Amino acid sequence: MRLLVLLCLAFFAAASPASAHTRSQSFSTWTVHDNVLLGTYQVDAYRATQLSEEPQDLVRLVNDHLKATVFAQQNGVRCKLDEPQALHAPRGELRTDLRIVCPKAFADVAATLVVGAFFEVSISHVHYARVSYTGGRVDEIVLTQGHQTVQIGAGAVQGTHSVLSFLGLGFTHVLSGADHVAFLLALMMLAGSIRGTVFAVTGFTVGHSITLALVALGILKPDAAAVEAVIGFTVAWASGDALARWRNIPSWIGLAGAAGIVLLPLLGAFGGSVQLSWGVLLGLAMFAATMSYARALDTARIAPVIASVFGLAHGAGFAGPLLELKIVPGDLIWTLLTFNVGVELGQLTVVAIVVLAMGAIRRFQVPVPVMGLDVAAAALFGIGTFWFVSRAFV
Repeated sequence: MRLLVLLCLAFFAAASPASAHTRSQSFSTWTVHDNVLLGTYQVDAYRATQLSEEPQDLVRLVNDHLKATVFAQQNGVRCKLDEPQALHAPRGELRTDLRIVCPKAFADVAATLVVGAFFEVSISHVHYARVSYTGGRVDEIVLTQGHQTVQIGAGAVQGTHSVLSFLGLGFTHVLSGADHVAFLLALMMLAGSIRGTVFAVTGFTVGHSITLALVALGILKPDAAAVEAVIGFTVAWASGDALARWRNIPSWIGLAGAAGIVLLPLLGAFGGSVQLSWGVLLGLAMFAATMSYARALDTARIAPVIASVFGLAHGAGFAGPLLELKIVPGDLIWTLLTFNVGVELGQLTVVAIVVLAMGAIRRFQVPVPVMGLDVAAAALFGIGTFWFVSRAFV
């Protein structure tokens, strides 16, 4: 009973936003015409609220910010930026039309486009820029805190930065995604040892690599809402199952959780309609129920299998930035490989930090509370459940 109360408290204490998987990012598409740059800049509305501590018109706030941080220059002289114009955007997003006129044609004199918006409010902000030329050439660049410029026009070469950017994008995508980090921590608990963790992370890599490739290639088109919710479920299940093993929690608890998933649409009368299909809900419920009554098989040895299955959902989440960027098919393979390597480096970094921390605790004999791991697992269970339920609703 004490553990059940702990789980409930962890659930209600989970104050992180339901959109924790959303990270600081923005997008822009540019078309080059003689000496004119036509662009469309898009960012989520929440990011815009970070520009001011006082309530303001977000459209005006973003437009003023873009005027101060987005510009082009030729030979060190700034080009003319017309007044930004707000465009219709999807719910929760803001879009702005930009027009920059330079003195000379870009075919004669190259220009430097600076896109510095939102980097001052978020050090981990990432911007995806796509530049199209009339001859069919397309440049795709990932801009970060340390690199905010795009070369435009005659002989403009983006260099190897694009490769390094996609590598960094995959790396930061993991480290800045609270739900991905939480799942890795829960997976380590489920694996139970360093050796088990190595196999589990390998299984996770296989799973997310498959769907990352399928989604990026356009073969698989998952429901974004379902993916986000399922990622929350993976965090809750992995941490909850680890705790169930440690404390030998009765199997009917898992069955109750499965019933709760199926009955989730009933909460729609109080908190909005559930946007997950019955197929997704029934699939998750059957998985939870089956695994709860397969405790004899549910050991650390099957953690790699579970990680592979859950990795399929996380891979669809990893593919999000690549889909938003609309990468040219000819560049997709190297981009996919580079991004995936970055993801792996991010995962290994998380695992290495935890292993080093545990090693330091043992070496220096730091006292750890008897229920320390229980509290950690319960907290992850609560946060994962919060993400799953919150993301399931419209």
